[in-house]
Amino acid sequence: MNPFPKVPSCTLISFLIVLATFASCSPPREESRAQPFGILLGPETTKLWHEVEALYRRPVRTERPSELETNAEAVVTDDGTPVIRIGESVAPTEVRIAHELLHLQMVSEGFAYSIEPRFSSGSVTPENLALFRRTAEVVHNGILHWMFYPKLRSMGLNPSEEFSGQLDAFFLGSAAPDAMTKQGLALNFFKASIEVDDAKLQEQLADHYLARGWEGPLNSARAMAETVTNNRPDSPQREMDVFLECMNSLFKESVRFSVLGQIPRQRGAIQVFTVTVLVEARAR
Repeated sequence: MNPFPKVPSCTLISFLIVLATFASCSPPREESRAQPFGILLGPETTKLWHEVEALYRRPVRTERPSELETNAEAVVTDDGTPVIRIGESVAPTEVRIAHELLHLQMVSEGFAYSIEPRFSSGSVTPENLALFRRTAEVVHNGILHWMFYPKLRSMGLNPSEEFSGQLDAFFLGSAAPDAMTKQGLALNFFKASIEVDDAKLQEQLADHYLARGWEGPLNSARAMAETVTNNRPDSPQREMDVFLECMNSLFKESVRFSVLGQIPRQRGAIQVFTVTVLVEARAR
């Protein structure tokens, strides 16, 4: 005896049609929304999060260190894990997270992960090393920000909101700006020129520089910003060319910079690149 009664073919076909109709009417399953640092990300940032995880073939790790030199940073561990760190004293926001995701994306595309100096004989001092690293970070990140800030703005995020607030404090302060070097003043205006999407604020900042007698740093910064906007870097090589041109413009009276080479290091599924820059004193 057959334990399974035979189902008429017409009944089976009707059942399959009903099942298919039910499936087609069901709402599509949404891609899981990421919630790093307890922040529910919007659809586009969630998509970016998953894209970065696919590039690195590892989940993005989040950390809240008690001490961090910057408010947030993106790093790649030796095993290739992408990590976003936001300082314990800093409020996590979607724009911070998206910002660091784009840095991780650009690292995976071959943009410099770190830039290290090699000084000519006799010019290595702790002060020179600190000056190079501080300046290189502002210039390199500034160029990268010019490249990906339009993407953040197209996502409905304001990547320059924090820096705009810092500029407000800069206008109101008196002692701190006076203590800045010419290079520091130039870097401040350079950063504002290529990161802040507010022509009125840039004009106010220029007027402030002129009123304080900072025409030299203002002109240096404008020349650097024009180097970025005129060359429109869109690849690791072009970004490094623009970086060198900006650095040489800023220190044209004292130092010359050139690339010695780059070292690729395999970290998990990607390679990270360390660029070595030769720093030579100019003949006087």
